[in-house]
Amino acid sequence: MRIKEGQIFNLMDTNGRRNDVINALQGYLSILDDIQNEQKMNWASMPESLAQYEFYRKAIELSPEVFGKHRPYDKLLETLECNKDFATAVQAQDIEWIQKNSFMFQSLVKQFDLGIEDRARHYTSNLVKLGFTDEGRKISPAGELLLDLKKLRKDDLETMLPIDGVNIVYLRQLMKLRLFDNEGENYYSPFNLAIFALLKRNRLSENEFSELVQGLSPYSDFTDIEQYVLNYREGDVVSDIAIDIPVEIHTKERISETVFRNNYKNGKSNSGVDVYWTYYNLLFDYIENPSVITIDNLLTFFENNKSMLNKAFGCGQNIFTQKTGDRPTTIEFSKQYKKMFEENLNVYMFKQFSLSKILDQIREYSDTTKRIFKATGIISFDNGFVELAYRELCACIFDEEVIRSRIAGRISEELHSYYECYEEYEEGINSFYCKVTSLSQILEYYEEETKQVDDNIQKEFPGATIEQIPVIVADKRRKEFAEFIDKNYPPEKVKQILGLFSNRSNDKLIKDTVSPDATVPTIYEYIVGIAWYYFSGKRVDVLSSYNLTLSANFEPLVHAGGGQGDIVIYEEDKVVMLEATLMNASSQKRGEWETVLRHSINLKIEEETAGTGREVTSFFIADSFDYNTINIWKAVAAVPLQSSTDKDKFTDNVVIMPVNTDELYSLIDKSSEYDEIISKVHKLFEVDKINFDIEWREKFMGAII
Repeated sequence: MRIKEGQIFNLMDTNGRRNDVINALQGYLSILDDIQNEQKMNWASMPESLAQYEFYRKAIELSPEVFGKHRPYDKLLETLECNKDFATAVQAQDIEWIQKNSFMFQSLVKQFDLGIEDRARHYTSNLVKLGFTDEGRKISPAGELLLDLKKLRKDDLETMLPIDGVNIVYLRQLMKLRLFDNEGENYYSPFNLAIFALLKRNRLSENEFSELVQGLSPYSDFTDIEQYVLNYREGDVVSDIAIDIPVEIHTKERISETVFRNNYKNGKSNSGVDVYWTYYNLLFDYIENPSVITIDNLLTFFENNKSMLNKAFGCGQNIFTQKTGDRPTTIEFSKQYKKMFEENLNVYMFKQFSLSKILDQIREYSDTTKRIFKATGIISFDNGFVELAYRELCACIFDEEVIRSRIAGRISEELHSYYECYEEYEEGINSFYCKVTSLSQILEYYEEETKQVDDNIQKEFPGATIEQIPVIVADKRRKEFAEFIDKNYPPEKVKQILGLFSNRSNDKLIKDTVSPDATVPTIYEYIVGIAWYYFSGKRVDVLSSYNLTLSANFEPLVHAGGGQGDIVIYEEDKVVMLEATLMNASSQKRGEWETVLRHSINLKIEEETAGTGREVTSFFIADSFDYNTINIWKAVAAVPLQSSTDKDKFTDNVVIMPVNTDELYSLIDKSSEYDEIISKVHKLFEVDKINFDIEWREKFMGAII
């Protein structure tokens, strides 16, 4: 990604930014995949292609709770209603007709771009920034891997880390992420700086971490980066920035309102500038007449508008530090804020305003950066502090000197077989950035380096073989998750959260309670898993059973997909699969019937093929049910069913038991009956084995034709 000098980078375009970043990127990638590979559309705007329109249409369909308002799209649909032939062509995706007749609908064609196709380009630009597509929105090999994690092959380093496939894909891409200058020569790697800073400092405040990572650029001086990281304190990022002062500001006199408003802009509201103007005049009132009255007027106004004024002029700090209601003497006040009042106030205020704006932008963009960094699963954000998760492992895998050397540099001075210039590094589908590359390849760890890492890791785990260490680390994480559940999700809280899902007006409360980074359906799966953990008497390994990607802090981020059930719990004598959905009863037949049945069949056949002897039971968890669907599931237990992955394999007595949210709520208190209840479910589904002839249809048709 190239950025201009003075530009603060962002990993997600502000137009369409949302909390559930990883879910959004996954969804956008899936939509692109469908448009390109199923609908065979090229990425272009009208009248050349319907791809960008289709993308936007599918995006609002996929996330209706996010895209609740879409006036340009609604207006376009109204216009299409008045142009039936054009609407029919759009519906039929008849691009040939549209291109042939577009000259008659020029204003309508333009309407497609305003707030629809332009937003599709904005949303998908985020995939480009992370190397999941090229500039033409063609899905890259890295993007294809994220869509099909079954193709993921972990290297030895990645196997050590207790993170899942989605985590690994993001870790790889962020390790490769570079910000380049305009010439594509100098670069800065924000994620490598993040790792380096956390290796050096162990723990940083979120603000310090955000400013460190987000405040640097390929134009920064990295010659003494180690000392910069070690000595960094909140707000330092703006301390050395030079601000150009407008000529009309360079006066010690009180400036006019016109000059003030021309130089102090608030992009969000005019009322903000009104507050700034009043504040400015109260400051000048004090300068011209230092007194108890002018101090009181100034501090009273500040206290009533504290948040806005600190954000606009405080560079992340309180402008005035007195307790609310406290009033110093004029001598105390002048001495305490000497810098403000002894310097040229106009110059001082403009500098503070400009620097605060830069700092505010850094913090605004860092919110998305933080959410994307979370997806690696190795950086912990907790209670306002940032740390490396699995520190012992990470300190061995990410050699400090290696990471230091990767923070910044000149691409022409690197010696690589992978790339020789900016274009080969990140431009195009075959670039290094877009390719599938393992952690060892990215860090350039060959046999000697890998052995050194292994030796260092074994020192951290004395007595364990290198093969045992991933098991030890995973076991430790399971215990930590159990402690996390006990502390953050006791049974009564789980019940309380379960009770919220039936009313979608509770969605914000659910996200605020559990995780703003995940969708409500993802959170539902997460809470269902915890409820089942309590139902089992805390004995099942729900962490390993989730098909969810979690942060280092055990927060749900996104459903990982991959053709598996939502939660698959393996025990010595049984396998339990949980399929959880918030689809209402009317949508279940279309959205869940085939999927749940396919997952259940394939899982049972996998177990039978492997000869494990384990009993397989599926539970369908939802708030309400479509009765045709659940009755068909009961009926199919009596007939042979075919694997979707191996057409020569069949099974019967497939058990899919529907359990609603209220019933799951009650099961939390039935842990002593866990095995008995699952056994009863199987007895409920047992049917008299009949000699079912799977060729019944062919024989019948053969007899009558």
